Amino acid sequence: MKESKKLNDLIDALTILPGIGKKTAQRMAYKLLASNKDQTLNLANKLIDSTSEIYTCPICGIYLDTDDYQMQLSTDKHLCIGDNRDISKVCITESPADVYIIEKSANYNGDYFALKGSLSPLDGRGPSEIGIDRLDNRLKTGQIKELILATSTTIEGEATAHYIQQMAIKYNIKVSRLAFGIPLNGELGYLDSDTISHAFNERKII
Repeated sequence: MKESKKLNDLIDALTILPGIGKKTAQRMAYKLLASNKDQTLNLANKLIDSTSEIYTCPICGIYLDTDDYQMQLSTDKHLCIGDNRDISKVCITESPADVYIIEKSANYNGDYFALKGSLSPLDGRGPSEIGIDRLDNRLKTGQIKELILATSTTIEGEATAHYIQQMAIKYNIKVSRLAFGIPLNGELGYLDSDTISHAFNERKII
């Protein structure tokens, strides 16, 4: 039976999403083809827009629209966090998604720095690949007095936390770690807001 190459290409493209295997990608592809064409085209346009009109903040790494990104580039002040925040305190996460989770869940008034994942040499993710070089540049300014490590408790997350801790030592920066309520091998994205809030309040110096 002759198969559609375009359909197979779509299925292969959908498998880049986390947790999406071949069978799930097939179901998604069939659903898209059976959906209203305008809705499918709208989704396609939003995906295209995301590649050309969404940027990461050069300071904290969260996602910004083009106008906000250009505005941030034009000033040394960190515009993402707003006013009346303690910029001497920086929370380190493994992704921008974790920043949004913490901001909604914890009573935290400091700054952020979102990495692009965690250290994993086997997967080709070293310090520069996940943005630790950018973090080092922020630490050099002397403005930061405390780093709060909110990386996951997976092996990779712990390795990332240890690497950053060692880096902070040379700048004499205090380092604390979210621990209370965070299960071993746990990731922030799967935790409820009460657990995250409690973990933040009970962080410990390491």
